[in-house]
Amino acid sequence: MKANVESISIYGLKPGMILAEDLILNGLTLVAKEIALNSSIIKKILEFYPLDSVSIYTPKEETLVPSSENSRQENLIQTENVLNHFSNRMDNFLNSIDKNKELDLTEIRSMSKEILDNLNDYDSILKSITNSRDIDEYLKRHCVNVALLSSMLGKWLNLPSKDLSLLTYAAFLHDIGKTKVDQTILNKPSKLTKPEFEEIKKHSVYSYDLLRNIPYLDESVSLGVLMHHERLDGSGYPMGLKEDRINTFAKIIGIIDMFDAMISDRVYSKKLNPFAVLEIMQHDCMGLFDYNYLNTFIKQMSNYYTGEMVRLSNGSIGKIIKIDLNNISRPLISINSDSKDTSFIDLSSEKDLFIIELLP
Repeated sequence: MKANVESISIYGLKPGMILAEDLILNGLTLVAKEIALNSSIIKKILEFYPLDSVSIYTPKEETLVPSSENSRQENLIQTENVLNHFSNRMDNFLNSIDKNKELDLTEIRSMSKEILDNLNDYDSILKSITNSRDIDEYLKRHCVNVALLSSMLGKWLNLPSKDLSLLTYAAFLHDIGKTKVDQTILNKPSKLTKPEFEEIKKHSVYSYDLLRNIPYLDESVSLGVLMHHERLDGSGYPMGLKEDRINTFAKIIGIIDMFDAMISDRVYSKKLNPFAVLEIMQHDCMGLFDYNYLNTFIKQMSNYYTGEMVRLSNGSIGKIIKIDLNNISRPLISINSDSKDTSFIDLSSEKDLFIIELLP
């Protein structure tokens, strides 16, 4: 096969790409040269190949597989594989934390760079983030989701590249102090007592304590971690700070932390669909979060969800045609959009009908 060859991060691999080298593991061929990648092969590479990059043929018409593997569903499967791999790496990092030893942030820096350099398929990322997953995966996947969404919001806010990197570090690390909280309290399915809730609230301080003495770590990272539960009106914790006294990264991470928590199943609460969460945040949180940051997040997320498929409370499946920013959870839906019998439902006029879930 004659074509140009380029090196690409394994996290940027997509179905249809063709390897320009044999991938060797322990003397055996893991994946052979000139194999066209699909989601299962990419998953195998992510799980087992020890290097961060591989050589592929430069995409040309003749080197891409002209099949349905390049569909949105394949992209979603690929993204889910990548995010599961990040989740496992985050789990290893959390398990390695020892309060008596200095943290090694090499893995966090590596994952942050990979997110900023390679994960740009926001449609698939947002779908993967809203997919259901086991409750016991919450902490590790929450850290990954918050890092992804924080980096996205940082880009939407046009933060400089250095700040984007530091923001992503802080987002990955924002909840590491939960490893120091009594796990019976952290995983309690019933209502917390006041002392138990006070113990949970200490996690941001525990996180800060793990980070504050790491040499050369930018202070904005540790402060972003410490302050991510502070609110503009002073109602947050641990210090009850207001307005400009709150670190910029903390203001961003606080928005994302709340969003991801509310769209996830947890031991003490069931997930909400993202449209309901965005509307709740829009109506109830404007005095708590920076207006520009929150408004940007809501508008951009609404743009990405336009065109997605949803299931309604009556069992119907339809496509979101238009989202009214003043009534986010009740968009205009088309039913049977691929047939001659297309009909439209304006949920703002159907008070007994609502979105149950976003579909893959």
